[in-house]
Amino acid sequence: MGSTRKRKRRRRRSWRAGAGLRRTIAIVAALLLAAFAFVIECHGGQGGIPTWSELYTTLGVPTDGPDAQLLADSRTTVSVLDVGQGDAVLIGQDGQYCLVDTGTSESQDALVRSLRQANVTELDYLILTHPHADHTGGALAILENLQVEELLLPVWITEDGTDPWPRGLLEQAAADGTIVTEVEEGERYALGSGTVNILQGGSAWMENADDANNGSLCLLFEAGTFRYLATGDAEEASEQALVDRYGTGLASVLYKAGHHGSSTSSGETLLSVVRPQAAAISCGVDNEYGHPNAAALRRLTDIGAEIYRTDTMGTVTFTYENGVLSAVTSREELDAAA
Repeated sequence: MGSTRKRKRRRRRSWRAGAGLRRTIAIVAALLLAAFAFVIECHGGQGGIPTWSELYTTLGVPTDGPDAQLLADSRTTVSVLDVGQGDAVLIGQDGQYCLVDTGTSESQDALVRSLRQANVTELDYLILTHPHADHTGGALAILENLQVEELLLPVWITEDGTDPWPRGLLEQAAADGTIVTEVEEGERYALGSGTVNILQGGSAWMENADDANNGSLCLLFEAGTFRYLATGDAEEASEQALVDRYGTGLASVLYKAGHHGSSTSSGETLLSVVRPQAAAISCGVDNEYGHPNAAALRRLTDIGAEIYRTDTMGTVTFTYENGVLSAVTSREELDAAA
C-alpha cells in the first residue's frame, strides 16, 4: 500500500513538472512571436527583413485582401474587404489609409491578415459607422495589431447611458495613444491629398433604439475628381435626409451599397443623384438575409452602375487614375496565381 502511494505522488510531481515546462515553453514562444512581429512591423523591407506581404507569400498563405503592389503603385484606392456578412472598407490616398468599419468578430483574424498582406500597418483613421457587431466586431483586433492615429465615432447616446461600442475598445485606444474623436456633421478629415467628409449620422438620426441603421455615419471621400460615397446601413429615412440636404452634391464615381444591398437601402431617390459608375456590395456567401436583394440590384443596374460583390468576387480594390476607375478582385488574383 505504502509503495503504491509513493508511486502516485511521484507521478503527480512528474505531471506538475511537465505542466510547468509546457507553460514556460508557451510563454517563451509567445514572447518570441511578439518580438518577431515587432521587428517586421518596424523594419520589414529593410536589410533583408521581409514585409508581412512577403512573409505570407513565402508561407503560401492565400491572398484574400488587396494586393500590396497595387496599393503601393496607386495614389487613390478603395478596397472593399471580404469580411463575410459585414462591412470593412480601406481607403488609401498617397500612401495614407483610413479603415471604415471592421467586419465581424469571426472575420477579425482574416481582416488583420489581409491588411498585413497589403503592407498596411498604420492607419490615419479608424472609423466606425454605427455600433452593430457586423461593423465593429474586429475593431479591438485592429487597435491591438495596427498603429491607429485617430478613432472616429458618431455621437451615440443610448437610452440607458451604457457604452454602445465593443467592450474594452476605448480603454485599448487610450492605452495605445489613439486619439478618440466624436465627429460632427460637416467636419472634414485630410487623408493625403484627399478629404473624408462627414455628411451626417449619430443617434440623433434614430427614431428609437431599434433604428441604429439610420444613425449610420454617411461619408463622402474626395480626391481630385474622384468621389466615393458610403452610407453604412442607412435606410430610406436617412437616404432622403441626405438628398434633401446635399442633392446632386452626392454625385459619386463609386458608391458602396447601403446595408449590404438590402431592399431598404439604395433607393431610387438617392441613386438618382449619386449615379455612380460602379457600386460595391459587401455581403456574405449564401447569407441568411438574402443580401443583396433583387430589387436593390435592379435599381443599381437601372442607373447604369457596374456591380461588384464580395460574396462572389472576394475583396474588390478600386483604383482611380487619370479619370479612369478600375477594379481588381482577390478571386482574380487567386485564379491568376493558380
